[in-house]
Amino acid sequence: MATQRVFCSEQSLSSSMLGTAEQVDVWLLLEYKASWPAKAITEGSLTADTQAWLARTAEQFAQLGLKLRPQLVRQPELDHDVTRLLVSAHGHTFEFSGSGYDFLLDLDLVGLVQSRLDLSSGKATPSPTSAPRYLVCTNGKRDLCCSRFGLPLYQRLRELVGDRVWQVTHLGGHRFAPNLLVIPQNVIYGRVQPEGAQAFVEQVEQGLLDFTHLRGRTRYPKVVQAAEGMVARQGLRLLHVAGGNAGDPADVTFADADQKVKISLGPAEQAETILASCSDTETKAYYPFRQL
Repeated sequence: MATQRVFCSEQSLSSSMLGTAEQVDVWLLLEYKASWPAKAITEGSLTADTQAWLARTAEQFAQLGLKLRPQLVRQPELDHDVTRLLVSAHGHTFEFSGSGYDFLLDLDLVGLVQSRLDLSSGKATPSPTSAPRYLVCTNGKRDLCCSRFGLPLYQRLRELVGDRVWQVTHLGGHRFAPNLLVIPQNVIYGRVQPEGAQAFVEQVEQGLLDFTHLRGRTRYPKVVQAAEGMVARQGLRLLHVAGGNAGDPADVTFADADQKVKISLGPAEQAETILASCSDTETKAYYPFRQL
């Protein structure tokens, strides 16, 4: 009798997603139309010059205390001759395009983010966009759940938002598939199913967080991501974080237009046993955040 395959996302449906997004300040989303290997950026066919530009740009941001994360994106339904680049930071998304990848070498992305809306960029002309973009992880070479559950969500979002949805490489958290990144909110969501996509989109299009599917706002440390999800109120701004280092408890204070909101949280006392990836043969211990 054949052994039934175990998908990591189906084994983790009761596990909390709050505070599981990687902390990222600047998302760099580069169109790449060829097939994606498991580690798409380092194992793909990007030229040495492009790889060097990505590394150099990441280092320039790091010197400013900002973490850049490059991802590959694609829209298989569209056939065109240019390569597009989306950059999302500080609540704004900028789009660039050029022939091949050589146009990247003329881009000063650090200057763009530092000046936010100063769009001077040499040979490439960026355009700020405010409408949400949806980037669904579909890299099945990295984890089977990403393609098995991500592709149906991508197709449903195509019906709802057209060319504002993209396929994207590994976002992390296979067990929460289908995963997607929404820019320029720069928020990662998980377990967004095709049948619930319309209600999800209606929330996001209003500039709201969907707390049902929230993993985290990526500009925040994970403990703050979890705190925002636990408070579950729209329009909060972060005021202060005390503690939270190396798994210690934390006090996180937010404010909205009317009042301050303080929440204490820390890791659970007992670990959950999870299958972190479909490729794993052994389970791992996971300590979700809990309110204290």
